[in-house]
Amino acid sequence: MRKLPHASLASLLIAAALLGQGQAKSWKEIQYPQLPTFTIPKPEVYTLKNGMRVFLMEDHELPLIQVSSRIRTGSWYEPADKVGLASIMGAVQRSGGTTTMPADRMDEVLALRAASVETGVGDDSGFASMNCLKGDFDEVFAIFADILRNPAFPEDRIQVEKGQVTTGIARRNDDPGSIAGREFTALMYGKDSPLAREPEYATVAAITRQDLVDFHARFYHPNNISLGVVGDFASADMKKKIETVFGGWARGPEAKPLVPSFREPKPGLYLVEKDDVNQSNIRMGYQGMKISDPDYFAAQVMNEVLGGGFASRLFSNVRSKKGLAYGVFGGVGAGFEVPGVFQVGMGTKSETTVAGIAALREEVEGLQKNPPTEAEIKRAKDGILNSFVFNYDSRDKILSQQMLYAYHGLPANFLETYRANVEKVGPADVQRVIGRFIHPERMTVFVVGKPADFDKPLTSLGTVTPVDITIPPPPDTAPKVARTAGSAAAGKQVLDRLVRTVGGSDPQSVRALRSVQSIALTAGGMAISLKQTEVKAFPDRMRQTTQTPMGEQTVVLAGDAGVALTPAGPQPLPAEKVAEAKKEAFHDLSFLARVAGDVEAVAAGSDTVEGSGCDLISVTWQGSESRLCVAQDGRALKQSYAGENPMTGTPGRLEVTYGDWRDVGGRQLPFKQTITIDGQPLATVTVETIEVNPTLDPALFEVPKS
Repeated sequence: MRKLPHASLASLLIAAALLGQGQAKSWKEIQYPQLPTFTIPKPEVYTLKNGMRVFLMEDHELPLIQVSSRIRTGSWYEPADKVGLASIMGAVQRSGGTTTMPADRMDEVLALRAASVETGVGDDSGFASMNCLKGDFDEVFAIFADILRNPAFPEDRIQVEKGQVTTGIARRNDDPGSIAGREFTALMYGKDSPLAREPEYATVAAITRQDLVDFHARFYHPNNISLGVVGDFASADMKKKIETVFGGWARGPEAKPLVPSFREPKPGLYLVEKDDVNQSNIRMGYQGMKISDPDYFAAQVMNEVLGGGFASRLFSNVRSKKGLAYGVFGGVGAGFEVPGVFQVGMGTKSETTVAGIAALREEVEGLQKNPPTEAEIKRAKDGILNSFVFNYDSRDKILSQQMLYAYHGLPANFLETYRANVEKVGPADVQRVIGRFIHPERMTVFVVGKPADFDKPLTSLGTVTPVDITIPPPPDTAPKVARTAGSAAAGKQVLDRLVRTVGGSDPQSVRALRSVQSIALTAGGMAISLKQTEVKAFPDRMRQTTQTPMGEQTVVLAGDAGVALTPAGPQPLPAEKVAEAKKEAFHDLSFLARVAGDVEAVAAGSDTVEGSGCDLISVTWQGSESRLCVAQDGRALKQSYAGENPMTGTPGRLEVTYGDWRDVGGRQLPFKQTITIDGQPLATVTVETIEVNPTLDPALFEVPKS
């Protein structure tokens, strides 16, 4: 090993001694320098003669240009009977192309330039944005302006978007967290408030192309639009481009800022019972404050103490010490136009639901009983200030925030004074906002969970109000059939004809069916081939095993219980899915023949199916109704009814056309079914084998517990 020269070793020893004299003995003694001044760049702001407000911010780091616009519109402005209109318009505005450039051509032009143009509408504003290379700006900016001014709203793209929205409606009760957020908001503001309204099948079905055209025409005018441009450009040149593209756009009606109606929530205890979960989602709170409130900054410091990070009270006590939740949150929410929501919440296992509610309440009350210490307040302020710069570490973020604050009428220097306003907050300020905004006695307590697994009955905390999350069905568009003595008698004759054909001499003798079938399914424009074995034991048991490209899937139904057997174990089916499956059973022709004595049938005229004449009847059993077209020989040629798309869960009008009828033990049964939903192809089912009254193991229909 090479030795250091003697002089070098001496120098190191001296340096070490000098360093040792200046070292702190404890981390608590370390002195941090004052944070450097953080200067937020300001955009250049001006207004065109037509009222369009423009924000420009140069950024020459990369050869890119981004444009964004904020439009005075939003779902708050849509009529209550057409909820969903704003979001559908905002989506089709881009996806449908313009009156001068079809959507497919627009997609191609933008893709070749690695550019993007997007549009949308939220609750209180609309937006349009674009992103492109500097060299492609002129062409992409022209497309951007065309989309703002001249959307085409083609009917086919509207139907696609409406389908997306209805799929969302069908799936909205799948995720407990989404249920908690949605229903808690409805409790806070009122279910009929624009702040809490949700699209329903009926409101989406009521939306027409003309509604989109009218909604766009009402709001999309230059005097209702703020335009922001950030990127690699010279401001003088950009001003000329903006004037050329938008300067000739005439003013339109002024859209005034809207403050939607809402009501104060009623304190109480509310429950959504969901039996297919093992965790409870808990929300507790009441209405909060506006961002314009003078106590906004002090409230931010209080929020940081309560639930702002891993050192906050909620994290330290509820999460770390008590181990009741992995994630927990809380604080006073602040809105621009209406008060936000003071809210604390978490997800906890079902067996600690009531304990979790008590823990959250304890921390809220603790702010009153044990006010934040100076050390907590300092740590909270440091957390806010140290992270502040990361919210504005790029010029596009700064421009977006400046446009947002200007849109809502906040002072132009709101960003610049944010840090100073937080630094000024002291213990007395925090104590004041605690007095103003911490009111445990006003809290609404809301739980989504499985009450059978709770550690204590929820009623031990007070009177529980159940919250109904049933999704209203779509409007029935089928023509009504008048029931008279004559139509009922004629309908029964047609039904008897069908029963003799499908059920044979003794329909009640059909106790079970086992079939193997191939299914060609159409989903999202793709063809999927499935193989399915189905066993039905009447009246209410079924086992269905399907071979899919993703593996084998089995569903078992027995009475009011149902389960999906998956590689991860049995998963209980929600009650609404079991109910839908029981309704679907009625549309099985063999089952219909068995219960024909309890079916109400009404003659509904005549029809023709693939050239063959048939008699139409409306049949109803236990609230389920369908229309059947029955030939003179008793074969059902067609059946239509309100059902559900098995791929998306969305409701629609299912139509089944039957063919390839064969004799099975003295009964005529169809071996082919062609199925459409709302006129669109859904599936073709080809039956390979059918067994009547096979010997079945009762274990096939056992519903294991998860």
